[in-house]
Amino acid sequence: MNSRKTENCLLIVFDFDGVLADSKDAFALQMQDTIKFFTNKLIPEEIFKERVGNTDQGQDFVEFLGSNDPQLIDKAIIQYVSLTEKYAYLRKLYPNVRETLETLKKDHIIGIVSRKSQERMEKWLHHFKITHLFDRPIGTLENSKSNAILQIMKEFNIPPERTIMVGDTEFDVLGAKDAGVHSVIALYGAANPEEVFALSPTYSINSIEEIIKIVEQHLDK
Repeated sequence: MNSRKTENCLLIVFDFDGVLADSKDAFALQMQDTIKFFTNKLIPEEIFKERVGNTDQGQDFVEFLGSNDPQLIDKAIIQYVSLTEKYAYLRKLYPNVRETLETLKKDHIIGIVSRKSQERMEKWLHHFKITHLFDRPIGTLENSKSNAILQIMKEFNIPPERTIMVGDTEFDVLGAKDAGVHSVIALYGAANPEEVFALSPTYSINSIEEIIKIVEQHLDK
């Protein structure tokens, strides 16, 4: 914990895709290749880019494969994951992510909750060399991120009023609301900002470094 004191700091929980990393192109091509592998149909990339982070991937496969066979869906997910390395070069951190996290961690607790398996989450943090910047990374396959947020709050004894979830989708804002914490919408990564704004997030940012000012404003309240 270094010099940080939990009674004086905030817990800032980040989503990964669309907040820390730009993954839209890679996601779209992996989905496109996966659907083509099973159906021989070529779905336009733009269709998938509009859905990244906003829909459940399992349900995406049900829709595009035209089947709810659990075994087929599992095979599709395995195929999708197998293409990760092929398109890893398309995934990149947004500008100033590393510097912003380093600044925040000096005084605050930093978590990350992503709708990936724990293994995949940790792999990407290692890939971008930012593992050390998170006090608690959680990959969750649950529909809501609320349980994971609550888990980090409990581990570090941080109350709801001093917890902020930073995301780019409806799932992130709803997860924050379910956990009873504040939410920040990252407009630079949001595919459907109007729909997310309709859920009344507490704050919004146009670049990752703006979260520093949000934290300062929140502490002054």
